[in-house]
Amino acid sequence: MPLLSVDDQLTIDLWYEGPTFLIADKPFGVPVYPIDSHSSGTLVNALLQSNRWLAEMESSTSPGVIHVLRPEDRGLTLVAKSDDMASELRESYQKGAITFSYRVQVPSSISPSPTDAARIFDAQTYGDLTIYDIDSPLGDTEELSRNWLGTEAMSQARFICYRMTVPTSAKMFQIGLGERILLPDIDLYTAPT
Repeated sequence: MPLLSVDDQLTIDLWYEGPTFLIADKPFGVPVYPIDSHSSGTLVNALLQSNRWLAEMESSTSPGVIHVLRPEDRGLTLVAKSDDMASELRESYQKGAITFSYRVQVPSSISPSPTDAARIFDAQTYGDLTIYDIDSPLGDTEELSRNWLGTEAMSQARFICYRMTVPTSAKMFQIGLGERILLPDIDLYTAPT
């Protein structure tokens, strides 16, 4: 279900919406929440402009936001609609109980460090790029990039959060843009001109 912000420039797709939380697909180039009170064009702004009630909206610049994707990343973002659910989801996140699945694009020259922050399921190199398919308990792509790829490589990585598993007191939710499929083993080439 698409949402349209008040200035008609930001469309947000919702992949799940229940009474206590929602999962939205944050586009590339869009911050999750305003950096200051005058910021616009964020995921939170679009949700608020579509008359959604978000947890802590009267006391926070990032109402209901459970985890943060960098503006240059795309993907599923978990947002609480009630204060009780915000507390429950934050506790689950702190315990590492929420799982985020990412496709990560990095230059082939970057070698990730072994860490509990990223469980690699697949990796393929295509010329100058390597694509990784990982699961992580980290929903903050800046923190994940720093822990897994290193500070110098952070700006060169692009993450797409394509699936998440969210345990709640009511039931287990698994929401995804798609299923995990193996990366194709192909050689990239340029066609003759």
